[in-house]
Amino acid sequence: MKKLISLFPLFLFCMFINAKELNTSWVETDEGKMDCKKIRVGSANAKVTLENGEKRIIPIVQIKSYTMNGKVFTRLPLYESGKPTGQLVFMELVKNCYDFDLYRYEYINTNLNGKVISYFLYNGDKLHLALDEKSFSNISRHFGIANTSK
Repeated sequence: MKKLISLFPLFLFCMFINAKELNTSWVETDEGKMDCKKIRVGSANAKVTLENGEKRIIPIVQIKSYTMNGKVFTRLPLYESGKPTGQLVFMELVKNCYDFDLYRYEYINTNLNGKVISYFLYNGDKLHLALDEKSFSNISRHFGIANTSK
């Protein structure tokens, strides 16, 4: 019983540390990774409030990746029809498996008057496969995630 009572504070401490890590946001640039209290991403800059309260404005082109609301976003080359467009865009990391990362890219298409969601499979920063409905279903099973509708 004494052991149980002595281990209980350790258990609470571990839970606190894990909860704090889940709520931590960060921004990664060429200078390194910065822990943040708040991140606001715009079209040209990101406004960041660091853990120490310092506020910074970081140009989007300097950001490699960031987390917001528990989601990881990575700047990757965008491909269309298997060819690089020359654009770098932020994509949400859905899950990684072995050397492959499944990313979700969401954007507004003014021609279609709506939101478009695309999925891509990357190996590092190189496109491995742009996913259509059938390949997304197969990859979803392989990655162990629920096949949600696009």
